[in-house]
Amino acid sequence: MAHNLKFEYGKTQILTSPRMRRRPVLAKLIYSVFGYTSIGNWARAKIFVDRLKYVPVSTFNKILDLGAGLGEFTFMMAETLPKANITALEILPERVAYLKEVLEKKNYQNVKVFEHKIEELNEDNSFDFIFSVDVFEHILKEEMPFDESYKKLKKGGFLMVKMPNVTQTTICPDSWFKEHNDWLEDEHIGQVYNLDDLIGRFKKSGFSIIHASYSDGWISRLGWEISYFSAKGGAILQILFLPLCKFIYWIERLTYRSKTKGNSIQVIGQK
Repeated sequence: MAHNLKFEYGKTQILTSPRMRRRPVLAKLIYSVFGYTSIGNWARAKIFVDRLKYVPVSTFNKILDLGAGLGEFTFMMAETLPKANITALEILPERVAYLKEVLEKKNYQNVKVFEHKIEELNEDNSFDFIFSVDVFEHILKEEMPFDESYKKLKKGGFLMVKMPNVTQTTICPDSWFKEHNDWLEDEHIGQVYNLDDLIGRFKKSGFSIIHASYSDGWISRLGWEISYFSAKGGAILQILFLPLCKFIYWIERLTYRSKTKGNSIQVIGQK
């Protein structure tokens, strides 16, 4: 399992963040002091790493990051598991360009980029582990690649999907997040499952369930909302509030025990 492995998320942020790329020297200083600067991405990475304890990650030879984005999960896995071959699947050209630039600058020998949908990846019965972190909510329900993921996995392989719960808890009035909610309405076209629904969708594709849980309760939501509002005041204010937001999230990690509710859901299935 993953207990003896150390995963460090976000080391490539200074190469992929447009703001940091403009001031690389300052970016390195900020990262060395504050660590990863997006509280949302940082929190989801903590959840992902924590769930790796349910799979034999140290034994995996082939891993697929399904919806790699800027590759921060891909590169984290590549550094921690240098003997594993990691495929970063991403369909947005601008993000693919960032992925390839990081590969060129950091010289990750065990990573390759695939610039198509999973259906076009000619590697059936090939992967030990496929993971997708906050990606499926951007995909129409009928187009979510559960069946294709099953086909790409070896017998005994694992699929992990983390995504937002269809039901969300907020602290401040919902009207205070109009800009964000407008973005969600356009982008989160697949935010349609609660945990039981997601479990059922895994089973429909043939998976047996290894793990299922809620995460992101009201305490972490408080940290996110503070970060959201501080960002409105500019980058300096956001950075100053970052330690507080991370501290709030750590409190939740120590106290969150709910089995029935949370703003995020995650399921691990085995073929």
